[in-house]
Amino acid sequence: MTAEFGNGAASAFSAHAARALDHCERAEAPQMLLDAIGSVVPYAFAMSVVYHRDGPPDHVVDTFTGRAAKQAMQLYLEGTYILNPVYNAYLAGLRAGVHRLRELAPDNYFSSDHYRQFKVRRQDDEELGYLTHGWPAGMEEVVIAIELPQGDLGEISLYRQASRGGFAETDCALLQAVEPLVGAVYRRIWQHRPRRARQGGRASPLDHLLEDFGKGKLSPRECEVAHMILKGHSGESIARNLGISITTVKTHRQNLYAKLGLATQQELFSLLIRSLQEKDALLPERR
Repeated sequence: MTAEFGNGAASAFSAHAARALDHCERAEAPQMLLDAIGSVVPYAFAMSVVYHRDGPPDHVVDTFTGRAAKQAMQLYLEGTYILNPVYNAYLAGLRAGVHRLRELAPDNYFSSDHYRQFKVRRQDDEELGYLTHGWPAGMEEVVIAIELPQGDLGEISLYRQASRGGFAETDCALLQAVEPLVGAVYRRIWQHRPRRARQGGRASPLDHLLEDFGKGKLSPRECEVAHMILKGHSGESIARNLGISITTVKTHRQNLYAKLGLATQQELFSLLIRSLQEKDALLPERR
């Protein structure tokens, strides 16, 4: 432990972490690990999922209470996870560590109205600009990312009310200090869960979410640009990430719009939604 902890917090964290490790094969182990984290950095609520490149995420644990919040968690697992910057950062190669959610979200994230078809609603005061229906509002989120075998990624997300200050830099520093041990315990817990967790999951027709979108109609570079637009990147961000000029980005965007018979970014989002629904990748909006 570092000097930043204090004896009480260090003892509580060690005790909870050891308990989770000793009982890593039990269903309660993930909650024990959350208890260990909460003894160092208290949170309003927390959740954890494991992301895969070949299907939807597995639910590990959450501290949500109430029917609406539990339903929101289910909606997330069924579809809205594909909009989450953590998931998209995972597909782009996110490594283990502590991350503020707003640091993972690309600029211009979720600026169009396509959110309505993903069982989410526009919420300008949210970090992402949207909220899954039923998800607790007004929260700031900090993520502990944990690298797992077979290319999977564990996410532990902690939430606090943004109006009460959210997470301070000292909180993030404490999480960074315990992150290696948290990751080690999480991996031990996950060793006892993958086969059981995946057997009950609904197989996803998506392969890396956008891999098939635009294939056969667009060039490889045009597909890259289309995928980044769909993930919320601005022209400047695309140019920066792909190492090309903004003029070249604009040319690729014009060409891919023409090839797909589109005129606007909103039409591009709508085309993605239709393709996902045709593959049964998203459930239709419940009325």
